[in-house]
Amino acid sequence: MNPNKYISTPLIEALESFRKSISIVDYAKVESDEFLKLPECGIYFQAGDDGVIAAYRVYYQAVGEYYPASAETKKACLDLETIEDATTHFGTPSRDVPSIKIPGRAPTSPGCEFIVREHVVTVYYDADSGFISYVHVKKKV
Repeated sequence: MNPNKYISTPLIEALESFRKSISIVDYAKVESDEFLKLPECGIYFQAGDDGVIAAYRVYYQAVGEYYPASAETKKACLDLETIEDATTHFGTPSRDVPSIKIPGRAPTSPGCEFIVREHVVTVYYDADSGFISYVHVKKKV
């Protein structure tokens, strides 16, 4: 699956398409944001109050309910394996995203944010190994 082709697509259209071929499709709405979760595919899509997909996340490693995405999906999103690969590919990050410790939960993964043409690409990684945990891609506003 190429998640880039769903950017700017109405979330409901994507839902109708996915429910025909994917066994678990979860829709959620939190305030004005809508989410289309495909945990077995290792991906979720996010739309704002206009109902149009403006962001997605691809899981490179299993995290919570999400399985790792397929090699094809990872390659379409960002064909890299480590945070070092990302900084070599994109250059200096526009900002670092620190790990946050939440009481009663595991700390979040640290990340690096890059501005890539009309997108903000945030690469989250395992602090010990440097391997990419997940990548969040969002249209720049």
